[in-house]
Amino acid sequence: MKKIGLAVVVILLWSHTSSAGPSWSQISFTTAASQAPAVLAAADRFMSSPLGKTFPGKLLLQVNAVDGANPATHTFVPIYKSTAEREKFVQSVQGNEAWTAFQSEMERLTQPAGIVLYRNVKSWGVINETDHVWMAHAFAVSDPPRFLAALDRLMASSTGKKFPGQVYLSAVVAGGLSPVSHVISVGYDSEVEMDAWREVRDPSADWAAYLAASQGVSDYLGASMARDLKTWGPATLAEIVAR
Repeated sequence: MKKIGLAVVVILLWSHTSSAGPSWSQISFTTAASQAPAVLAAADRFMSSPLGKTFPGKLLLQVNAVDGANPATHTFVPIYKSTAEREKFVQSVQGNEAWTAFQSEMERLTQPAGIVLYRNVKSWGVINETDHVWMAHAFAVSDPPRFLAALDRLMASSTGKKFPGQVYLSAVVAGGLSPVSHVISVGYDSEVEMDAWREVRDPSADWAAYLAASQGVSDYLGASMARDLKTWGPATLAEIVAR
């Protein structure tokens, strides 16, 4: 695969989506373990530059902890309050010296693996800025309104009210060449918290009802787990997905 500037992929995203709500993307790449600290340092330099300080959203750098056969080792996740906010920042970076330097470093250190742009549909749970363990559950959904309704019922149930983390339902906007149409992202404080929730959730009638309703309108395609290495940007998740 021809090496291209990962930085172009990091924030220079499609700007033609009609959604006015929160949007985010997964920009995956591979790098050698010995180069991972240099990638983090490059992101630090760009985000601390005058241009980087104008970034309006929240940027995550994650390590792909469990991702099956996916060769990617890391993922950048830029999150914006709106398409307009993203587009304004994208236009501001062109020709900037700090941006060009960041691109050059990423070309030297990494190989791009894939990118998907999402629109946030709805969120549930308690938003905690320090949650750093993320499970991403992928679905091919045939009836989005019914799929959303099934999640609503689960999270409003007595079992759902015991959920300790945060949940986001997102729809694929662009870059989805696979059957995946929606992703449920679940954030936890730790893997211990995640396992404790499963022990509460799995034997419950509320979970069984959700599975029955969800399976009727979607195909479950699998899950991956990632951990936040570092975050940047002035926005909080609570501000971005203000309910």
